[in-house]
Amino acid sequence: MVLKDGVILNGLNIKMRQVLIAAEKVWKKYGMEDGVTITSGLDGCHAAGSRHYYGLALDMRTKYFTDEIKNQVAYELEAKLTDDYLVIVESTHIHVQYNRV
Repeated sequence: MVLKDGVILNGLNIKMRQVLIAAEKVWKKYGMEDGVTITSGLDGCHAAGSRHYYGLALDMRTKYFTDEIKNQVAYELEAKLTDDYLVIVESTHIHVQYNRV
């Protein structure tokens, strides 16, 4: 796993550990030797009320994937998580949040 400079995971809710483990496996499956790169945790500027601010969301780098592979990665990540998680494919990353609060 790699953290983009400035990413803050201190305070990440334990419920997000499952996401980190699953993402690491999926990214490595798709050729990312260092695993997933986290581009945002509790840091950054997000919409008001964003789950990022509560340690319940992560953004993961996808710029090295084609759109087809990015969608497949998201699908496989979602399959590894329970229905408590929402996986959203964005133009520059995959966002995952814990949705049961």
